Amino acid sequence: FRGKVTGKWRRFMKGQIQRARLFFDEAEKGVTHLDSASRWPVLASLWLYRQILDAIEANDYNNFTKRAYVGKAKKLLSLPLAYARAAVAP
Repeated sequence: FRGKVTGKWRRFMKGQIQRARLFFDEAEKGVTHLDSASRWPVLASLWLYRQILDAIEANDYNNFTKRAYVGKAKKLLSLPLAYARAAVAP
């Protein structure tokens, strides 16, 4: 509640990030069942949100004073990859 990154906070965030990644993994399995027009935006979103989790880790779990975000260059690189992956899904 004090907005301080402590060992307890890091452990909590690690667990939440691990849980979020499990949900993202499960969601990604379902992308192949979507209509072809829906696959790309859903897959791109999944990948970008995973990268935000990576940014939280890179910030040493400090989401109180540091913003976790995906920069434009990384986004621009991720989008065509997601599009290509979505295009080959059955």
